[in-house]
Amino acid sequence: MKELVLESKGIRTNEYFIPPFELREGELVILYLYGGAHFQNVKTDLLNIFTGKIKNENVTIRKPLTYVDYFKESRFRSLFFPVRVGEYLRKKANTESEFVEKIYEMPWVNKNTKVSELFWNSKMLLSLYATFSKTKYIVFELAGLGPVAAKENYDIVRDEIRKGGAAILIDWASDMKDNCDKFITLEWLSV
Repeated sequence: MKELVLESKGIRTNEYFIPPFELREGELVILYLYGGAHFQNVKTDLLNIFTGKIKNENVTIRKPLTYVDYFKESRFRSLFFPVRVGEYLRKKANTESEFVEKIYEMPWVNKNTKVSELFWNSKMLLSLYATFSKTKYIVFELAGLGPVAAKENYDIVRDEIRKGGAAILIDWASDMKDNCDKFITLEWLSV
């Protein structure tokens, strides 16, 4: 049996319940939260638990998970001092990792490209590769991506964790239900 990364005996609040599950080495677990106004708040709660920012008595983290935090830049910074790909990678990535070079495989990306000028999918890939350069244990989402780009990002994560690592996808769509190791659905206790 593969090494245990995270064990949840169930996460219960006054509003919802996440059933028990285990995340093991090489697995990709999807937490399906449904779409709606609640999504961001529930996602934030779960991210804080899975990344260890908030302790939950029912969740045991054996290997810390890292959230793939997507690029954000203020309008002022974007206009006057835009972050470029090379600068972003120096600050956010392990520059010795093979993942740093993967972003440059896209023909329209070089170290002087302004991150704010990248397509949304390219920005998400930049953040994903930067995170993978430091750890193989991640929590991620596919928000803002169309079906093709979401599948591309999902497949990249799936392929990488099979080589070692583990991932939790927090999602509002059930598209990948048949292409994951475990599919966990949020249960509402009150509406």
